[in-house]
Amino acid sequence: MSLGNRRDPNRIIAQRRESNNLRNIPDILIPLWQIKIRERFGIDVDREIARYIVLAAHEEGTWKKQRAIKKIEDLLKSRGIPREKSKKMASDVIRMAIGGKSSED
Repeated sequence: MSLGNRRDPNRIIAQRRESNNLRNIPDILIPLWQIKIRERFGIDVDREIARYIVLAAHEEGTWKKQRAIKKIEDLLKSRGIPREKSKKMASDVIRMAIGGKSSED
């Protein structure tokens, strides 16, 4: 088998990651979750944070939840919120968004 006939594993991985990104989630869900969070917690979240919440809420798997918490925590820390408070806030928001779906809770 020649090298030209083989598929590049990095290209296959990149294609699978591309197919699993946030573009598969309808854009209308982002503002709806922003409203839901504002009503429940009394906080306003921007579109970037809301995108991770939507991903965690609508995709199965605990790793999505953990990844969303970490990304939101990093965003909040970069905006000047202390580490402990940002971690708790990210966990609370994701816990609200996930509800009873998570096997970790």
